[in-house]
Amino acid sequence: MKTTRILLAATALSLIAATCTQTSSEPTVGQREFPRIDPAIHEFSLQSFNACDDFLSYVKSHAKDIVGPYGFGYGWGFPAILEDGILAAELDSSAQRVVPTTAAASIAYESGAKSTPAFSTTNVQEKGVDEPDIVKTDGRRLLVLTNGELRYVDVTGASPQLRGTLRLGDLYIQDMLLSGDTVLLIAQGYGDVYTSNFASRSGQGYGGGFSSTLSIVEVDISDGDNMRVTRQLEMDGRYVSARMIGDTVRLVVNSSPVGLQFVQPEGSGLRAERQATEANKQIIEDSTIENWVPYYVLETVSDNGRVTVKKQGALLSCNEANAPADFAGLDMISIVTIDISKGLDVKAATGVLSSGETVYASTDALYIATNRWVDWQAIEDSNAIATVVNEATTDIHKFDISDPDSVTYRGSGSVKGYMLSQWSMSEYNGDLRVASTSQPDWRGDQESESFITVLTEKDGTLETIGQVGGIGKSERIFAVRFIGDVGYVVTFRQTDPLYTLDLSDPTDPKVVGELKIPGYSAYLHPISDDLLIGVGQAATDNGRVLGTQVSLFDVSDPANPKRIDKYTIENGNSEAEWDHRAFLYWEPTGLVVLPITTYSWNDETGTEQGFVGAIGLEITKDGIREVKRISNTNDHHNPWDWESQVRRSVVIGEVVYTISEGGLLQSSLDTLERKSFVRWYQ
Repeated sequence: MKTTRILLAATALSLIAATCTQTSSEPTVGQREFPRIDPAIHEFSLQSFNACDDFLSYVKSHAKDIVGPYGFGYGWGFPAILEDGILAAELDSSAQRVVPTTAAASIAYESGAKSTPAFSTTNVQEKGVDEPDIVKTDGRRLLVLTNGELRYVDVTGASPQLRGTLRLGDLYIQDMLLSGDTVLLIAQGYGDVYTSNFASRSGQGYGGGFSSTLSIVEVDISDGDNMRVTRQLEMDGRYVSARMIGDTVRLVVNSSPVGLQFVQPEGSGLRAERQATEANKQIIEDSTIENWVPYYVLETVSDNGRVTVKKQGALLSCNEANAPADFAGLDMISIVTIDISKGLDVKAATGVLSSGETVYASTDALYIATNRWVDWQAIEDSNAIATVVNEATTDIHKFDISDPDSVTYRGSGSVKGYMLSQWSMSEYNGDLRVASTSQPDWRGDQESESFITVLTEKDGTLETIGQVGGIGKSERIFAVRFIGDVGYVVTFRQTDPLYTLDLSDPTDPKVVGELKIPGYSAYLHPISDDLLIGVGQAATDNGRVLGTQVSLFDVSDPANPKRIDKYTIENGNSEAEWDHRAFLYWEPTGLVVLPITTYSWNDETGTEQGFVGAIGLEITKDGIREVKRISNTNDHHNPWDWESQVRRSVVIGEVVYTISEGGLLQSSLDTLERKSFVRWYQ
């Protein structure tokens, strides 16, 4: 399999995000032109399509309103993977190709019935809802993604042993999930990632021939020396997020229209632009269902590496696509259900015609937050732009995932402003708590404020039943954590107010406490009912950041939160500040491990100083104590090399493993003293 990568300009990506879509199967004759809209349903509620004709009429009508002389914006057209605007011929079911095989390490493996020691897992938001990561373990083996390769490390002996390495061509592997002897690799690619029987895309370029393609690769790891690909699911689209409950994976994908070969003006001037616009409208009018449908191909791989197409077709049927009553763009967010124990067959799929990046899941429901679509090209007045930004809302769509075989739309709601991340949402006793800020993080307005809104499902909508505002005026949210019926919100501009909220009455949420200190926390982690850890940045009273700061808060009295200790790393930053999966808390010993990078320049001496690695902290009710700094290098490796940056930390038994792009360091759990080092490249 070969993937041609294309680096797309940020402008082009943002335009794609503003106007994409997908859906369906074979067209049938519908009775209505647009989705059925119940007048009692809110403008953000989703409506299904009666048939493919309805869907096609909907997307054509809105696409023609948007299209201009350069396609859907500023001279960039949509990617296309089809020839002449139609699907290429069906793949021959006998089409075969060869996939990469394992480059096995020459290390013997001694099998035996050994008990599995206690081990840490991915730091997730909700218990029972696993999240993809670049490191996974079951206590006997470590699976590590580094430099686009999957590595199998046996950790049953006194020292870790690298047994096998698997590389999948030039696919960019982003995340993985582990279940038993199966790993699912989530890989993103651009270009020719399908089999050679598809129509050639060479020479067409972005805006004419390349699209983002997502690959889900199933790997059998039962033999660590010979890991092998067993199946591959490829689909149009871009990876957004995924969750796994038991063996059921819910994959969230953002997809774009394909095959719309827009023209551009032939020469300059108004006439040329108008002619190009009319030609592009005709291209949309002539489009077919296939131009708007996300396509997928499922392949199986034999023991000798031969690939056979098992299934292919539309990812969604027309009646599985939904659109908000108020137009939200031509993107499609798809929720794809896969049972990891039964191969990569798509068990169910549901789509929303909108764009969105924020996904939250409890054990029973999955929520997708989407932003209202705005035709920015039609707004020329700066005051009008400011009004749109200031009055923006975020729509939230709820899907029932309690049945592992299906996804059912339950209702939609809306909150003021913008959300920070998945941590901005939390379900408790059937209600959804949402934290939002009235201004986006890229605006420096002094008039922002934040809200906690409580929504509950009622008659097909997510109805607001409680809200408290006025939080962090002139600031924006930097961290959120909901724990039971208590909420914690950190806002920041110059100081760090930690707000505590009483959410025991969902109809009357209240701010009950506030603590103002310099700096901010970007990630909050509970270590008991009374203690909360904050990881972020220290700062001056004027808001200038000084370096990574770990704070220990006493929240036993919500009305009077206190910081009882802090630990600051001057000029430092940690991946845990923006990716919770990089944070490790090992409750049995109170150990926190953070990846750390520091750098400073001394003007007087003309020298640089710094550290790259991880830091271990012991955190108890009495305070924070540094255990040791861990340098993830061997004796012959430059500690300033980017490969030395620690990405993840794992505890297995009496050992801490810190993982970087360069290698795996084994340290003792009690002292963090170095035990052994495995370098990925010799």
